[in-house]
Amino acid sequence: MISIAALATSFTAVCDRCAAREGWSGSTFAGRLELDVEAGIFLCRRGHQVRVVRAEPPNQTELAAAS
Repeated sequence: MISIAALATSFTAVCDRCAAREGWSGSTFAGRLELDVEAGIFLCRRGHQVRVVRAEPPNQTELAAAS
């Protein structure tokens, strides 16, 4: 499972199964998770299923501080 930031819509991640067999080279994949979707299943380049979940959204204080 991979966790992305609460407000992220795109990501690049490493497939753990590919990295274990092939090393870090070639084990990355990219995807997009719309803001209204909390989680999804993505396929890496070699077809492994990877679950991607959105982290808890920041609270209002954190949002105000980021502005």
